Amino acid sequence: MDLNCSGCQRFEFELSPEKVAALAAQIPISSDQRADEGILDKRLAACSACEAVREGVLCAFCGCFILFRARVCKAYCPHPNGDKWE
Repeated sequence: MDLNCSGCQRFEFELSPEKVAALAAQIPISSDQRADEGILDKRLAACSACEAVREGVLCAFCGCFILFRARVCKAYCPHPNGDKWE
C-alpha cells in the first residue's frame, strides 16, 4: 500500500507539531462538538503509533491534520483496516 500523500509531494512545507497545535487552538469549536481531553489524548496516542502519520502532523489516509480531526468528537480514524480510535 502506497502511503505517500500525492498533495504533499507537490509542495514543500515545514509545519511542526507545535505550529499545528497553535493553529488548532485558534479554531473555534463548540463544547458540544469538542472531544474531551481524555478522548483526545487516546486518539493522538493511536495516531502517533500509526504508520500513516506524516511529519508528525498529517494523516496519509485522509490528508487531515491529525490534531484538527482528533479534536472533533464525532470524527473517526480513516484507517482502511478499521478505526484505530475505537
